[in-house]
Amino acid sequence: MSADEKQRDESEFEADVLRISRAIFAPENEFQGSTYIGTAERDGVFVGPDSVTIVECTVSRRKDKAEKDGKKLREACSSMARQYPFKSIKGFFVTRDEPTADQRAVIKGFGPPLIACSFSQLRSQLVDSMQYLELRSSYPFGSAREPRSGDYSDLKPYVAVDPVESETGETLSVDRVAQQIAYGRSVLLYGDYGAGKSMFLRELYQRLSMNHRRMPVRPFPILLNLRDHQGQVLPVEALERHARAIGFPTPSQLVRAWRSGDVTLMLDGFDEIATPGWIGKTSAMRDIRRRSVELVRRFCDESRSSTSVVLAGRAHFFDSEREMRSALGARNDSLFLMAGEPTEEQARELLNAYGWHDALPDWLPSRPLLLSYLGSSSTPQGSIDGTFGRSAGEGWHLMLDRIAEREASMELGVDGFTIRKVLERLATQARRSTDGLGPISQDQLTSVFQSVCGYAPDEGSYQLLQRLPGLGAMDSIDGSRRFVDISLADAARAGDVVVCVLNPNVESPLLDFTGSVSSLDEVGLDVASVKLSGEALASAGGAYSSATTFHRRGVSDAVIADVIRVAARLWPEYEPRTSISLHEVELRNFSLNADAKSYGWLSFHDCVIHELDLTDHSGCMLPHFQECLIGQMTGAAGWSALQADRFVNCDVVQFDDQMSTAKGILALKTTPMNKVLLTILKKIYAQRGTGRKESALFRGLDPKHRELVPDAVQKLTGAGLITLARSGGTRIYLPVRGTAGRVRRILQAPQSSTDSILE
Repeated sequence: MSADEKQRDESEFEADVLRISRAIFAPENEFQGSTYIGTAERDGVFVGPDSVTIVECTVSRRKDKAEKDGKKLREACSSMARQYPFKSIKGFFVTRDEPTADQRAVIKGFGPPLIACSFSQLRSQLVDSMQYLELRSSYPFGSAREPRSGDYSDLKPYVAVDPVESETGETLSVDRVAQQIAYGRSVLLYGDYGAGKSMFLRELYQRLSMNHRRMPVRPFPILLNLRDHQGQVLPVEALERHARAIGFPTPSQLVRAWRSGDVTLMLDGFDEIATPGWIGKTSAMRDIRRRSVELVRRFCDESRSSTSVVLAGRAHFFDSEREMRSALGARNDSLFLMAGEPTEEQARELLNAYGWHDALPDWLPSRPLLLSYLGSSSTPQGSIDGTFGRSAGEGWHLMLDRIAEREASMELGVDGFTIRKVLERLATQARRSTDGLGPISQDQLTSVFQSVCGYAPDEGSYQLLQRLPGLGAMDSIDGSRRFVDISLADAARAGDVVVCVLNPNVESPLLDFTGSVSSLDEVGLDVASVKLSGEALASAGGAYSSATTFHRRGVSDAVIADVIRVAARLWPEYEPRTSISLHEVELRNFSLNADAKSYGWLSFHDCVIHELDLTDHSGCMLPHFQECLIGQMTGAAGWSALQADRFVNCDVVQFDDQMSTAKGILALKTTPMNKVLLTILKKIYAQRGTGRKESALFRGLDPKHRELVPDAVQKLTGAGLITLARSGGTRIYLPVRGTAGRVRRILQAPQSSTDSILE
């Protein structure tokens, strides 16, 4: 270490000792410190109402340093005793590390009132930081819990998902953030639900704790779960409540440590606190949000400038980043971090902790929380050949329940079932927009809550509505929200569809829709199918009867299209007695089921269908299409492959390449196994995310090729190109995330492909 570095190190240590000493011995006069007694300079002299304390500090471990400072302390104590005869006198010889045996012996030889101690021993007079760290480790860290059991103490190993700095786009690891905090910077971490904010803060807390244990001169972290501080606006009260909650015996010590700047303050969940007593006084949601985070703002304002303050919460709680920074009182030089999403490798690592070692299905969400929900919900009884697979419908159905239960644990007045109903109703309202995602006004948020719950939201419920998972700020002027997670929105839309199928006379905003609205996509159809399959009263006849009833009542044809597509999935062999015509509907996808006997009862007029999937068409009568625009005709190479009379004045933007159709693949000059491999890949990857039933893989093949299907499936599974799942009692094969490009290249040029999967 150079002379300059050594001097800087000694100066920093002396400053830390004076800060702690000032907080302990003279809290009422924070301007005391270094001074002269006679002609000699003393590191610190603190005169209190009843005592005088003299401090000498050193980083040296030499005996002669103790002899020199001990002599100075004895002389200073004698001088102060003469000046203040009615006050007690103490002299402290403070070392950065534990005093050596020689140093202790020297100071002891001078006799009372001199004491030799380490910095950590001195600090323990202000606050027992080691006791705090030990007690805090046994208390929950925000929403970081094991999803299945709710246990906060036995969590899976942390999978590092690094946040991104909002201005530069640079990713920062936990260690780099901890380093920035050591330099004195504050941090604001924000992101959507389930992005791993509490887990990141827990890991950051552990890093800071470890650093403090190694170097006691560093501040120690205090982490508050803001959900524990409903209604509080005073930092002192919050710290004292936190101390009692974890069992810390002297709450005032935490307050003193915070006031002295001896801590790194961490506040988790700024979106989870509400301030009672003001509902009804103002209708401005921006004012409500600002009032709700008054405790956070006061912490930021009243903390010393040298104290790092770390904040975390959901960004979409506010209408804009500008509002968030202002309401929270975040410091201008703070490190603003957005919670990141896991890479493929990180997602795999996270699921490995739950025993899922196979390929990741293409539909799988990327949020750490949702991955944990899926991983923790897998049990040996539900496993399939050692995997823990789920279909998209079952997976999202499960996750909606878990998401709602998690939100309910933060808001005691509303249960998980109700929160899911609110999400589903909001997703229904959003269907009126062009993209089906919003906007949703603040009035709609309130009215939906009231229609589901039967009463107006109180202060806690208002907070719940502002932080609902999957919703983000759309307009900072009017405070409107929109769904930012497309799959979650689609899954939630299925709820009201199922209710209306089971009871066509139910009061539902879905049945008030007329004209053009957004339709369910693949995930929504899958979730609706899963929910209906679990209903004892559900039947094909009932579903098609509901569709007919809706048609007579003038309900939007998009809603009717949802009903018949779900019914066709669940009961493909059923033919309704009444023909159904759909007009001016826009569908992302319409897939024919291989088990259907006929679609002759169904007709589309003036519709837009982005993809018409005929991959599983078994030769039955197609629906009637008139004046329709079809973007992609999958499974057919041209008009000659279709039943011409079923298409009247229709336009198709693109047909499949001849070699990509089932017939084209079987006509290729290649081995039978390659033909089967290509056919299976075509079928599974043609239907986005939701895959194909096992029985569908055999259709369209002659007996010779059918015999090869089990071996081909095993080969594709082993190569990580498809993965097995189960929906109810049905085996389903799904696309694997991240392999679509590889499969596309194989199917585009099967004759010249050199991919290792082909013989």
